[in-house]
Amino acid sequence: MSKATTRNVLVMEFTDYFGQARSIRVADPKEDLTAATVESAMELFVNLNVFNSISLVGPGKVKGAKTVKTVTSNFDIVVS
Repeated sequence: MSKATTRNVLVMEFTDYFGQARSIRVADPKEDLTAATVESAMELFVNLNVFNSISLVGPGKVKGAKTVKTVTSNFDIVVS
């Protein structure tokens, strides 16, 4: 088995104006992020209306955020 790789991802979850789930993922976020910093960024995305392509509909809502850590290990398989 090859060397395992670890990756951290910040997942910011939203709902758009129509109630559909939306998310923004940030690979390898800064380790010193605070809940207040993440929430502030999420509110900015909502205020910029980034999830609605029709400018006349209302903004979405912040749903939550989490950090996800994945560990990937590849099998060394030789195909002949």
